[in-house]
Amino acid sequence: MKKLLVIGLSSLLFLGACSSEESGDTSKETDSSNSETASTDNAEVKKELMRFYMAVPNTINEVDGDLNTFEQQQAEEILPEGDELTALKEAAASSAEEASQAVEGIEIPEALSDKEEDIQSALGMISESYDMKAAALAEEETSFEAANEKFAEADEIFNSILEEYELIPSSIQNEVN
Repeated sequence: MKKLLVIGLSSLLFLGACSSEESGDTSKETDSSNSETASTDNAEVKKELMRFYMAVPNTINEVDGDLNTFEQQQAEEILPEGDELTALKEAAASSAEEASQAVEGIEIPEALSDKEEDIQSALGMISESYDMKAAALAEEETSFEAANEKFAEADEIFNSILEEYELIPSSIQNEVN
């Protein structure tokens, strides 16, 4: 998360430095003024996009702690057995459901209205991946492979948006696990 913040702030600093160029020709000043307005608008969209993008994993991380605990223990092959496993799975499923609801509740800022459809699609995929994890936790053998693939699709959408605005792609999935 700190890396993403540093990258975002570095990008904003770079954009701010690039947008302060001046022109001496009066005909170019008009064009420059128009491009500065567009550049300022674009910089504001980038800034808002970074704020929004960083808020998504923060929102998820507030509620998915039990799910992360289960996934970590599963990856390390140190899951408990019996009643402890049942309790861990129930807590993880509840956590996954809360994460799904939290993602559904994320509001897209007005500045990102041009990409609202893509962002909504990506958020829907993330929410669906958490629903899939909750369902997988009800099974005897818990596999999150399909849910993780769905989340990866959402990451691809977000990364294409970031790249479109000349921002460095990242992975929300890595931020929440």
